[in-house]
Amino acid sequence: MAQDVSKYEPIITLFLAGRLPRMNHARHVAVANILRHLPHGRALMHLGIQVTAVRAGVPEKYSREVTDSYWDLLDGALPSLDEFADVLPKE
Repeated sequence: MAQDVSKYEPIITLFLAGRLPRMNHARHVAVANILRHLPHGRALMHLGIQVTAVRAGVPEKYSREVTDSYWDLLDGALPSLDEFADVLPKE
């Protein structure tokens, strides 16, 4: 999984800050598939979900077990950048 994920950096940065808008299950899965390509991606996924839940005022929504179970089901396919057009700079 040595694909270049640098073009996804703004997405990762927003996610880890708990500021990625329109967070829903599909967007979490898309972010997770990006993080699969990074060293320590699983730990980063946990961190990002924890920060997102705390910032949203619902820390109880984070579950290590649920996150791990979904992580194990990921296909690792990088999502289209179009899925994140709302947060990426216009070219």
